Amino acid sequence: MELATEIAILGTGFGGTLTALLLHRQGRRVVLIDRGRHPRFLIGESSTPIADLVWQQLCTRYQLPRLEALAKWGPWQREYPQLDCGLKRGFSYYRHHPDRHFEPNADHTNELLIAASNHDDSADTHWYRPDFDQFLVSEARREGIAVLEETTLDAITGREPWRLTGRHLDEPFALTAEFVIDATGEGSFLPRHLALSPQVESLQTRSRSVYGHFTGVDLWGPEYVHRGGRTADHPFACDDAALHHVIDGGWMYVLRFRSGVTSAGFLLNLEHHADRAAWSAEAEWQWLLARYPSIGRQFSRAETTPLCGPLRKTGRVQRRWSRCADRDWALLPFTAYGLDALHSTGNAHTLRGVERLADLLGTRWDHPDLAPGLAHYDTQLSREIDVLDQVVAGCYQAFADFRLFSSFAMLYFAGAIFSEVRRRQGKSGVHDDFLLANEPDYRNRLDRGVAELRQILSTGPVTAPRAEQFRQFIEREIAPYNMAGLCDPARHNMYPYLD
Repeated sequence: MELATEIAILGTGFGGTLTALLLHRQGRRVVLIDRGRHPRFLIGESSTPIADLVWQQLCTRYQLPRLEALAKWGPWQREYPQLDCGLKRGFSYYRHHPDRHFEPNADHTNELLIAASNHDDSADTHWYRPDFDQFLVSEARREGIAVLEETTLDAITGREPWRLTGRHLDEPFALTAEFVIDATGEGSFLPRHLALSPQVESLQTRSRSVYGHFTGVDLWGPEYVHRGGRTADHPFACDDAALHHVIDGGWMYVLRFRSGVTSAGFLLNLEHHADRAAWSAEAEWQWLLARYPSIGRQFSRAETTPLCGPLRKTGRVQRRWSRCADRDWALLPFTAYGLDALHSTGNAHTLRGVERLADLLGTRWDHPDLAPGLAHYDTQLSREIDVLDQVVAGCYQAFADFRLFSSFAMLYFAGAIFSEVRRRQGKSGVHDDFLLANEPDYRNRLDRGVAELRQILSTGPVTAPRAEQFRQFIEREIAPYNMAGLCDPARHNMYPYLD
């Protein structure tokens, strides 16, 4: 098979397929290539307010009304009830200690809930990727985009145009393309074949994962109440969220889907959990459930799903490449780097990358401004990775004392909420940085927050007065960006959604 196109997109996850749809709507000739076939097991499931907003705006700008309902829980349920997803009203965090059941406090000092919507209909969602990605591929085919699944690429040669060769359905395959977008994620076909340099050691975050999809996972709320917790104080049901169980040197995510499937996994600091790195996934999973008995109770009946198969375990999840784009190729964010699932930034960042590339390749094709635009995309993405890494690495350090974590995390949430509001007001656009990464004032405040956190942790056990001083310090630092009343001691770590 011999084909020719303008733009080849490698990978049919949601990022690659959405990019193809946006470029196709602008008249570009696109081919989607994937070595696998849908439906398939994937993680990277949790949406956020800024992700939903970008999704809506892309659907409006590029006239994709069939996709717009996927931006919110309510419209999704009405339009596509056959596509599995989960209700996400916000973010919930609970601090567990080894060999003890979770012990709620009256003032909620070992929990944190931050609402992302004021009712279910407008809520964010967890995307069940086997359904979600397959639906987007079907939409691409419906639009007339060539989708080549079960296509293995062996080589990419030449430039102007590129020539990609391999096998499609066990037959020889070749494609010429003027531009190539790598949306393969960890597969990283382009970086490997272009001999880009790995730069993972530039990242401060150091974690690995044990994870899977499960049935039979119990709700956390009843266990929380059984231990004496007061859900009446919560701004939303704690299970209708990206649920985080924070443990020593790591955390666990729990994402519930309407079908009864739950996506869950531990993210573990490499050094803190080094003694079990060689264990099997099952052995380490069971050890962690026994070590943290309240989490163990929630998962006492859990079994992995047939599509997932056995539990999965990784080495270090972080990865990064030295370049993100050049004049005739680009990496989507989730190919350019991998960080950590904390705070659900991945899908939102991918959508921002999709948005930028769709605009660049749609409006500047065959124009001298395309190359400078791609150079900006490269430096911008690198800058954003640095900021996200600083946030996540700082949170891992703050896990040592949940009072510090519940304050330090506000540097992220203040920036995220501020960015969302500014976007809704039309004060930021397609090519503005994700999470204020190009704003020196915000970067300086983040730097000071990290430095103060490290200084406190270096001096031994954290006293209550010292934890309160840190809260006040962060409250002052986020003041110019604090649009949600964050760091308010009167809220006792319970933050409702403020319109």
